[in-house]
Amino acid sequence: MALVPLSYYALLEVFIFLAVAELLHSFTSKVGLPNLVSDVLLGILLSGFALGGILNALFGAPIFVVNDYLLLFADFSVILLLFAAGLAGGFAGLRSAGVGALAAALAGDLVPFLAVFALFSQFYSLSVALLLGVAASGTSSAVVASLLQSEDLRGSDPGHFMMNVSALDDVVALLFLSVALTIVGGQAGVLAVTGGVLELVAAWIILLLAAVLILPRLLRIRRLRETRGMPFLFLFVIIVIVVSLGFSAIIGAYIAGIAIAESLVASRTRELTEVLLLLFGSLFFVVTGAQFDFHILFQPGVVVLALVLAGIAALGKFAGVYPLARRRFDPATARTVALGTVPLGEIGLIVGAIGITSGVLSQTQLGEILLMSLLTTLVASFLFRRGARRIRPAPSGSPVGALVSAANSGIGK
Repeated sequence: MALVPLSYYALLEVFIFLAVAELLHSFTSKVGLPNLVSDVLLGILLSGFALGGILNALFGAPIFVVNDYLLLFADFSVILLLFAAGLAGGFAGLRSAGVGALAAALAGDLVPFLAVFALFSQFYSLSVALLLGVAASGTSSAVVASLLQSEDLRGSDPGHFMMNVSALDDVVALLFLSVALTIVGGQAGVLAVTGGVLELVAAWIILLLAAVLILPRLLRIRRLRETRGMPFLFLFVIIVIVVSLGFSAIIGAYIAGIAIAESLVASRTRELTEVLLLLFGSLFFVVTGAQFDFHILFQPGVVVLALVLAGIAALGKFAGVYPLARRRFDPATARTVALGTVPLGEIGLIVGAIGITSGVLSQTQLGEILLMSLLTTLVASFLFRRGARRIRPAPSGSPVGALVSAANSGIGK
């Protein structure tokens, strides 16, 4: 038998994940479980540490393996989620959230960061406590985007506020990470810290304004406007620029979505993005679950510390966001919005990867961060869905919305 390239096994794995995830959605929605929660649990089940490992041995093939090919598709999934979130709100949505969203992002990061640092610095080194604090501060924009999509809240005022808070939250968390790495690296001078922070803030503002000013004008050119793939080319150009400047790719995806939402091709791009999300929207969360080694759960010390870490992070995030959301919304809506910002994810994983590579964090501490991210995502997503039922706007009745809703519910299959 000819040797099968790993890329083909990765493609098989991707579409097994997607097909099984879609099958599960019809069951989990009946019991009130958010789709992304079932996606994460599916990934844990089919990982190489669990059933996937058994199936690999049974078939004698590396089908369920986390490799670079799979991670590339997962990155594409999360980029689509953030791009769609930016398209839904546009620059007008960012402006409407205004100072309130920025204040909520700052408070929502600062409170859990200080709380985690204050506690864990009592029995961990300064460097470890700093990185754990940063990992506990950053809301997962991918989870927020997925929750707003699944609960049909992307066009609502609470949805705009949540998405803008989470996007700004990522920028704030990256600033915290920059400061933490400066201190860990022994360059804790005031000029070193403030200089790095100011550079990141200026770069983000310049990128956002440049994208909003330039992309809509380029898409007025007839040839560019009529090329359906052009918005996606601009999307990945911005991502490459953003990553080269030290930001996360998801920030670039959100900026690109905001810019293209102001262009003449916004409506068509939304339709194409929705179709791609129907296919790939679940993959990021399934792959996140597939990277989790459930054997960590058999280490009581790790589990206890992860529970403490998750509890402090969740309470700190809620305490930071809720008062500012309450100034804009009624109590029930403010609670739902604050709960929606509790899930932690990408920033924590970035911190964990940097910490392991630099030798600051141990495998045990990385396990605590991963478990914290999963716990906050699973619990907060479930609670958010219950609250979202009370604030969901009436259906718009648009043809695209009807088409997407039909596809999501399996109608017309």
